[in-house]
Amino acid sequence: MDTNKYKSKLKTLKSIPDSKRPKMHEDIQLVKDSNNLLSELFNVIMEKNQYYGIRWLIGLNRYIQDQKKRIPRPFKKHLSRGHIVEVELFGHFNKELTFLHPAVVLYDNNKGQLLVAPISSNKYGDNDPLHIDVDTNDGLHHKSSICLDSIRVVDKNRVLYQHEKDGKKAKVRSETLDKIDLAIMEHFLPKMFKKYKELEKKLLEEEKRYNKLEKEYNELMEKYTGLNELLSNYMTTATTEE
Repeated sequence: MDTNKYKSKLKTLKSIPDSKRPKMHEDIQLVKDSNNLLSELFNVIMEKNQYYGIRWLIGLNRYIQDQKKRIPRPFKKHLSRGHIVEVELFGHFNKELTFLHPAVVLYDNNKGQLLVAPISSNKYGDNDPLHIDVDTNDGLHHKSSICLDSIRVVDKNRVLYQHEKDGKKAKVRSETLDKIDLAIMEHFLPKMFKKYKELEKKLLEEEKRYNKLEKEYNELMEKYTGLNELLSNYMTTATTEE
């Protein structure tokens, strides 16, 4: 379908208040184009294998429920950084991760949205610097990888449930979260990462300098204590002789 024909129409609609914009069914050409595209989409999906197709149907069903505002048991809990949730990532282009995936919560904005990094078992051990390997110590049941190249903001309507392990809410270790922070900084905020490394180097130099001064201080204190003892002994001896 040639979408260019709708560009001028979109400009006109943009200036109209949302409540007064006409519905799709009021334009016969839009009805025809929608029907043609949906038919084309149907043919595309029918060519997929059933493993893909069933997951696509599940994702589409949740999307429709969201549009109808009928999501069953919508997820509303506040989540802390590091918690693991099951997220529906339906709707993707090319190689983007899609369908149901566990994901690590990086931030909860308290407005119904989360910043998450999806988790994939297929990415484990691939040596990609943006894939952080995790295991059972991080609240997972299988060796997997946290995909920082797929970080995204999602609405909580995409969250199905919060993962648990051993009767507790699953959460990745603080050490793993530190690795995530450094990887994000290094690859997405290189200038900040460079500054961080410079400050880290200065801190190490200051620690060495402090340790050296502390050592010198302790040595001087030992000498001072020794001299103090000698002086004390001398004064005691002198007093006794008198």
